[in-house]
Amino acid sequence: MFGGKDKRRVVHVNGKEVVLEPKPRFKFNLQKPEEKKKDSNEQERKESNWISDLPIFKKEENQVVEIPGPWKKHIQKVIEKHKGLETALRQKGVKESVYDYVKRAAMMSIMMGAVLGVVVAIVMAKVGLSLGLAGLMGFGIGFMVYQMSFTSSVSVGGSKGKKAKSKTIDRDILFATRDLIISLRSGMPLYNAVTSVSTGYGEASKEFAKITELVQLQTPLEDAIDKVVEDTRSKSFRRIMMQASVSIRAGADVVDALQSIINELESEREIELKAYGQRLNALAMFYMLFGVIMPSMGIAVITILTTFIALITVTPQLLYAGLAGILMMQVIFLQMIRSSRPVFAM
Repeated sequence: MFGGKDKRRVVHVNGKEVVLEPKPRFKFNLQKPEEKKKDSNEQERKESNWISDLPIFKKEENQVVEIPGPWKKHIQKVIEKHKGLETALRQKGVKESVYDYVKRAAMMSIMMGAVLGVVVAIVMAKVGLSLGLAGLMGFGIGFMVYQMSFTSSVSVGGSKGKKAKSKTIDRDILFATRDLIISLRSGMPLYNAVTSVSTGYGEASKEFAKITELVQLQTPLEDAIDKVVEDTRSKSFRRIMMQASVSIRAGADVVDALQSIINELESEREIELKAYGQRLNALAMFYMLFGVIMPSMGIAVITILTTFIALITVTPQLLYAGLAGILMMQVIFLQMIRSSRPVFAM
């Protein structure tokens, strides 16, 4: 028509010629003008409001946004700084949340520092210092006590109690594991054997009782063991039950695995007992030297010298002070011996 080629094709179908029309070049919108305008407005509205439909931009009526105060921000910063605090509290057996624990530790530390600071300020004022200097000294000492107490409470989540609890578990764990092995060798299933040792062995039985509680809550036995091992405080219990979990998953003999771990723990404890004997010999020597010989001979020598040379005057107050120092030294040595003693039974 316009001098171009005719792009129509002819196809033979069942002996007949069928002419195919060419593909249209343009698309024609057959909508009415009113429908076109309505669809255009709807599209513009959707494009303009797509951001406000996102969840973060939706605004609910009567919604109150809580802004944390300085005190709450401080506690949150402390929690973020000590990443392992939650695990330490869980291992220690603390039921409250991390925020409540840190808040309680902060309040106790503030009260302790305030009381001690006020006492120091009053004593310094009574001694003769000015009120300003006494108050400044009391504030400094109170702040130092607060920092030390709060840091020691939060940094490790009470490591002293954690270590003490671990020692009580290690004391009875070998007896409980031997009882567990005897039950398994008699043909008892592992869950029933764990249930049988969940009482009668102090803190060690409490760890086994946690496994039985998780299994009763429809948790698989190996998963329950892994969960309790993750939260336990005792390295010995962790080694024993991790070996049991691995043996269960691998389908190996649990009895042989537990017996090998017990043999290793027994040899390690024998080595630890020998090392304690060597430390005890050194502590006994220093105790005899500084706790017995020097105080008695020192008081005798000073008493004899004061009869010839007027270096100092021996008064009852001086003797009482010497007696208090000797008692303090005795307590220090006894505490050193007690803290170095291994707490377990073979």
